[in-house]
Amino acid sequence: MRKFHSYYGVLVVLLWVASIGVNAQNRLYVPFQRQVNLPLQNNLDTLGSKFHPDIFPYQSTDVDSAHWFKEVYQGDFATDKFLLNLNLNRQSKKYPVKLSVSPIGEILTGFESGIDAKSFLQTGIGFNFSAMVGNTVDVNINIMGSNSSFPSFVESFIFANKVIPGQGWGYKSDLGYYYNNSNGYVSYTPGKYFNLTLGRGKNKFGDGYRSLLLSDIGNNQNYFRIVTNIWKFKYVNLFTQMDDVYEIPGAPDVKNKKYGSYHYLSINIKRRWSVGLFESIQWMGQDSIVNRGFDPYYLNPIIFLRPVEFSLGSADNALMGLNLSFKASNNVKFYGQIVLDEFKLSEMTAGTGWWGNKYGTQIGVKYYNAFHVDRLTLQGEYNRVRPYTYSHRVAGQAYGNYNQPLAHPSGANFNEGVFLANYYVNKFYVELKTTLLLQGVDSDSVSYGGNIFKSYQYRPSDYGIEIGQGVKRTLTTVNLKASYLLSSKANIRIEANLSSYNETIGAVSNSIFWARIGLRTGIFNEDWDF
Repeated sequence: MRKFHSYYGVLVVLLWVASIGVNAQNRLYVPFQRQVNLPLQNNLDTLGSKFHPDIFPYQSTDVDSAHWFKEVYQGDFATDKFLLNLNLNRQSKKYPVKLSVSPIGEILTGFESGIDAKSFLQTGIGFNFSAMVGNTVDVNINIMGSNSSFPSFVESFIFANKVIPGQGWGYKSDLGYYYNNSNGYVSYTPGKYFNLTLGRGKNKFGDGYRSLLLSDIGNNQNYFRIVTNIWKFKYVNLFTQMDDVYEIPGAPDVKNKKYGSYHYLSINIKRRWSVGLFESIQWMGQDSIVNRGFDPYYLNPIIFLRPVEFSLGSADNALMGLNLSFKASNNVKFYGQIVLDEFKLSEMTAGTGWWGNKYGTQIGVKYYNAFHVDRLTLQGEYNRVRPYTYSHRVAGQAYGNYNQPLAHPSGANFNEGVFLANYYVNKFYVELKTTLLLQGVDSDSVSYGGNIFKSYQYRPSDYGIEIGQGVKRTLTTVNLKASYLLSSKANIRIEANLSSYNETIGAVSNSIFWARIGLRTGIFNEDWDF
């Protein structure tokens, strides 16, 4: 293995050197929103395409052949802002400098019906800074502070977890909660084969609405990302720094650093098949014995170098997974995922429900230009995750960041069905989304495997573990969203939602209808369906 590792390193260096002489092209990150990503998939996810729709966020070089992207995001959306735009060093053909600054923010007002009928208001203000140096260096920074109130079920989540879904720690304010969602990156492209990005933000692997491998539903992470794109292969090395704040007194001022190393290899096979191989390892920076910090061993670029993690009982939390898709035609695509946390084949075949068989599965289908209606996409998806998947003996080693899971937002121990329909025309986008979740949740001090941050040591038994054990939880959500892009340069949209949220836990039910309308800068996906 060491010999192979050496050969691989030599190959990487040779490709790197060779690529430096090739004219690079700026790889600006495309807004990480479904209103942008789904139209791009409708355009590009076809038979024989070189596009890798399972690796997010997309970069402009991945999608610049999409006719919708050219029409709607024409021009340089990342640097041609309406507030300030400067071109420096224009006399240099190799290293011209472009700088721009624009305001960002949101103001959305809404109301909810039900027992706790009320109105709510989301506000935020900040700025975006962008820079380009020649064709190799791109910089994009968003700094935004928000002060908001939310529907009651969202505020119940915030009260229990202390974090705004997907946006970090929530501090109490007169309006509701103050929080910030600052993110950005510095991207360097030395040639056509490689891209290096140092940033703070979100990443995702998978074709589905959900990802059982790595999703974008949690808080931003500090990361270093290396992308190698050669022929039909796209390989991502992702190294992250996160925070464990689960039941830590004094959080968020007091928190434990944790780290993650991810490998994802996407391969387009002929015209119809795509395979994504996934591996992740997470570890705490410090425990009661040693201050470990970032382990340089995990900088190794080889995927599946450490499957031994699964058999030796290492203290680190390791996952392996598979993303698979098949294009039946230009319009119909089947996809799925398998994630393996821990399992024993002998226990699995015995059928005794051993607690340590921790895994999840996903299956779905997308129907582009459905029923010969251009730009209409229908999507159905089923997700199933066994109890205790993603969890660990130590809460800090759980597969999560800042009190939110890194994969499915509901954690584990559930069955879920998802249906989406989306339609777009130029700058207009409409989406109908409904979810049905059947889950088992904890009771008192017993862990039934739904909360990934709760140690699996508190399980009720070693055998007879089944999905849905514990207190029964049923969640049904329906969301109709419509948006119109006012400025493609700053990605500002007017957005409206009509939604319902119906939850039953044990004998207690809660049904809410909520509506919202306003303006927002498109920086992230916001979904309250968990």
